Amino acid sequence: MINEKKKILIIGSGAVSSALAKKLHENTEVGEIFIASGNGIPSDIYTNIDYREEDITGLLNFVLENDIFLTIPTSEKSLKSDIVSFFQSNGQNIFGPNKNACAIALNNAAGKKFIYKIHAQTSKFGIFDKQQPAEDYLRTVNFPVTIKVNEYSSIIDDRLVCSTMSLAREFLSTLYQKNETNVIVEEFTYGKNFTIYYITDGYSAVPITSVQNYKFTRDGDGGILTNGIGCYCPDINTSELIYSRVGNIVQNTLSSLDKKGTPYIGILGVECTLTGEDKFYVNEFKPFFQEHDAKAVLNLINDDLVQIFISCINGFFSDEYEEIRMNNCFSTSATVLSRQNNKIINGLENIEDLENLDFINVKKTNDGKYLTTKGPAFTLTRSAGTLSRARKYLYEDLEEIHFDGIKYRKDISEFIIV
Repeated sequence: MINEKKKILIIGSGAVSSALAKKLHENTEVGEIFIASGNGIPSDIYTNIDYREEDITGLLNFVLENDIFLTIPTSEKSLKSDIVSFFQSNGQNIFGPNKNACAIALNNAAGKKFIYKIHAQTSKFGIFDKQQPAEDYLRTVNFPVTIKVNEYSSIIDDRLVCSTMSLAREFLSTLYQKNETNVIVEEFTYGKNFTIYYITDGYSAVPITSVQNYKFTRDGDGGILTNGIGCYCPDINTSELIYSRVGNIVQNTLSSLDKKGTPYIGILGVECTLTGEDKFYVNEFKPFFQEHDAKAVLNLINDDLVQIFISCINGFFSDEYEEIRMNNCFSTSATVLSRQNNKIINGLENIEDLENLDFINVKKTNDGKYLTTKGPAFTLTRSAGTLSRARKYLYEDLEEIHFDGIKYRKDISEFIIV
């Protein structure tokens, strides 16, 4: 009897869901792949389905009607809806943390408090519901400071580095006028930003790889602070000692969550800033791969992700996996931004392999043209045996793409020779 291929549902949009679908498509045991709500761009690899990411009842009905083998929520909207608990209670395979477990990754205030509670070194911070106490706190800290909203977001303008009191006051005023609560004010930490990703069944955690993040929009770390505008991996600055220490933090995190009865099952990223040799601050947790690094990380994984995810769901992960099999390549990615709406993207046909490109927010017209939407447009990723070669390929591809208002960093993995 021929085994039927496994159908997969990914819940999310943008570059993360696209990159994950392409990776899973490499698995010969995987059949149809669906993405809700997807990026709106038709694909031969996956099918976009018209369901909101938080429509847990509609998505469950789709899973039951289409005999979906595995569901993978990748977006904050789906995780906040507690789709994991809902699907689990209905006997479905779903890989991800429930709402309570991933609060430390979706809620910046909760995450910062948790980091402090487990005694991980982090920057000095305060959390405020009103502007005046926040301004009073600013008089006690060292500038520059980072001010960010409470709810985790992948958008660009949810945080700002402020070098002066006047700029900090202005940004705080903007946030409180939008009725933001639990606004975080923290001293800015200088250094290289990196994330180590782990796969966990809630009890044991196995590292995947480290990623060096480029978070500012301008070369040389200028411009607006983002969640990530580019990366390379593995990060050559992440030593074995750092891996060990971050691993201890992850184990403390899992133990604490398990004691609360909310074990974290899924992918957990620990974002840090390297402050000196083998020294780092923990900044925040990530609930899944990010727009700027998903493809870069996935390109390095040789192991069967479906098998790993099912092993975590069934509670066999700690017995079956001591490590995740990786290849010996390097990856580097850049997120391309658009300063304007509805500009035609030219040159995509000149890209050697369009599988390296993952759309974030782009429209496709009936006559096959791609149009920009202001903000992040797509992520382009290249991998190779050396980091310098991956970087060369990346920027050769980027030079082929043109549209009015294009913007991307030109110094990702620069001056690094491997």
